[in-house]
Amino acid sequence: MQIPTRRSTAGSNKELSDVTEEFSGRDNISFFRTAFSKLGSKSSGTGQIFIGFIGSRDLPGVALRRAQSILRWDIRPSLWSHTFILTSDSLSASTSNPVIYHVPFDTRSADFPAPEKNAVTKSRLEIFADPKRDANVALVSVSLPSEDVAKVAKRCEDPNLDRIRYNFWDTLGIWQSYFWSFGLRTNPLRDGCPIPAASFIEYCFEALALDITPGASERNSAPEHLWNAAKFWYEAYETKNHAVIGRYALRDIGCSLISADEKQLQRAKTRRKSRD
Repeated sequence: MQIPTRRSTAGSNKELSDVTEEFSGRDNISFFRTAFSKLGSKSSGTGQIFIGFIGSRDLPGVALRRAQSILRWDIRPSLWSHTFILTSDSLSASTSNPVIYHVPFDTRSADFPAPEKNAVTKSRLEIFADPKRDANVALVSVSLPSEDVAKVAKRCEDPNLDRIRYNFWDTLGIWQSYFWSFGLRTNPLRDGCPIPAASFIEYCFEALALDITPGASERNSAPEHLWNAAKFWYEAYETKNHAVIGRYALRDIGCSLISADEKQLQRAKTRRKSRD
């Protein structure tokens, strides 16, 4: 059963640029580095919130993308499995490999999500460098006054402010059981359970009393809702002088699962780099 979503009357956001062809043979770090450069604001007193999107081809990524098909009009898998956030202030400290805030299912490091941090994790952007594993990438910028950027940044550092309504740790566990139950557990989105990475973005923007998922009809935030907001609900933000612009590269629209051979080749490539 499809979950109804609100439909915008606006056309597609022309400020979201498709750069797939330009980055078809390049890694994701070069994509993000170029995107930060192209989207950076030069206005005095204005900052930016950057929302990153990842569409992975590993097992959790494919499961998440397919789960979101019930949010789409065409009932096809979502382009996105994960999302993260960072501010222009944190970007200025390291443009090549900045710190991001997110709620990942796989931290891709030796660190385990911390319950005392409500599962919110600080990582370096380099964990999403591999275009084979993370085939779809996007970066969306929302322009805000500098003082509002600071409010969102404070929320990123304080994930327990409203844990009754935003319990990322619990929802992380619910989705983990969905991955491992082999179809025995119903799609958590159908039960109103959000994907925690997207719910965290919603939580951060709530510091500004700004609805970042206007297309959602329930409190089941997902990367698909955030992408639709940037693509079709941008006029709602422009009326408040919040320009929404972005860039994206799509290398896996059909939601294909990465093969074991591809994984082995990538591991061998990583080992060679570490020896060099």
